[in-house]
Amino acid sequence: MYGGIEKFDAGKFYTDAATINSYAYTEPFGYLKLLFGLQDESPGTNLYDNFITHTTQWDNGRLKDYLYNDNRVVIRVYSLLHFIAFNSYYVHALISCFLSFISITFLYRSIKDFFVGKELFVLLILCFLPALWFYTGALLKEGLVLFILGSTLYLFKQYFLRDRKWYYFILIPVLFFASLLLKPYILLFAFCLFGVFFRLYYSKKIQRKTLYFLSFLILIVSILNLISIGFKHKSLLSAAIKHQRMFADASKGGIFLLDRSKFVRLEFDSSLVKKVNNNDSIFTIKKDVPYIYWEHWHQQDTLFTTANTDITTQYKLVYQLPKSGSNITVDLSKENVVVAGGMYLYYSLFYPFFFNSKSLLQHLASLENLLILISIIIFFFGLIQNKKDNFPAITFMIFALLLCLLIGLTTPNSGAIFRYRSPAVIFILLAALYYLPVIKNPGKATLN
Repeated sequence: MYGGIEKFDAGKFYTDAATINSYAYTEPFGYLKLLFGLQDESPGTNLYDNFITHTTQWDNGRLKDYLYNDNRVVIRVYSLLHFIAFNSYYVHALISCFLSFISITFLYRSIKDFFVGKELFVLLILCFLPALWFYTGALLKEGLVLFILGSTLYLFKQYFLRDRKWYYFILIPVLFFASLLLKPYILLFAFCLFGVFFRLYYSKKIQRKTLYFLSFLILIVSILNLISIGFKHKSLLSAAIKHQRMFADASKGGIFLLDRSKFVRLEFDSSLVKKVNNNDSIFTIKKDVPYIYWEHWHQQDTLFTTANTDITTQYKLVYQLPKSGSNITVDLSKENVVVAGGMYLYYSLFYPFFFNSKSLLQHLASLENLLILISIIIFFFGLIQNKKDNFPAITFMIFALLLCLLIGLTTPNSGAIFRYRSPAVIFILLAALYYLPVIKNPGKATLN
């Protein structure tokens, strides 16, 4: 279970899914339009006034500078599943576990050919990694993300093995579209990286596969960075740092409100706002209350109001958060970029560790981080000693390390990092397993 159901993301997604599901009983055709994004949710409509205003996560999925990470996809999916969930969070959690089980099956079938004689250990990694089952067993994005990831890898493997069924040409574009909407920093990245990997791996003409793979990766990153500078007037690194600062602002806690023109943050104090018509989702700001805000048409500017004079404007509650106790501060302006990158990798892979753990949960996280450290050591030792094909292990490790670097850079909070990195960590363990000896009998071992 992920935290307190009613206060954390899992509970908020459940409540919002139930709220949107109830709309189907008042306007069935309107609900059908909502599932496909064709709804009219302007103020004054039945959908907005009686349903959208009672959600907390529906509007908390924004069009970023580059990618769209949409909470509405999750809410739509779970609102549809709510018809068979019998108003029970636990049924939703069970469905999420089932989706994760299917995805683990697909992942296993996608990579088992690289681990001949080690299939049982692959299953153990996929099934018993703590962060993976901890978060995919709740009503969160992670269950759906893992399902899409496993399906994508399996379809790519089958496609490049020349086992091409007609419906692959439908499913692969659908999965690509889903990867653009739901955690694209994982799914879109995985779609591109593993698409190239399977294409190269099953090619009989290309010999230096690792060299081609690394060259392609560097080329794509360079092109994307040039496009970013040309159209957005900032590098990918600058965009990531901006996201880090926005996340750090949110992790300071507060009451976050939204209207049609601006996004508002107040201190975490319920006495600063007034509930409208006893609606838990609609508030006005009391007189003389200070706050900061961002107008929608130029969100890069942070504006300040020292004393509020507008007590009539109604705001939708986005979320209210106490100050996080697990924030991480790394100031890039004071550090060499290489040093800062190393620090971000440290925080995303090895923090907390036993010597700086502050709770039982962090001690458990330290055990997983120890396993990651051992796996990385095994990987580099195997990379030096192994004389066979390193391509699969290198791909797994590159995917995991780049993803963890991005997460560490953009998410300065150890609790959030531990959750967001969960789909990536399995590939670090798999990269280490690739080099471990195959035990054929108690007295004999051979290296893969």
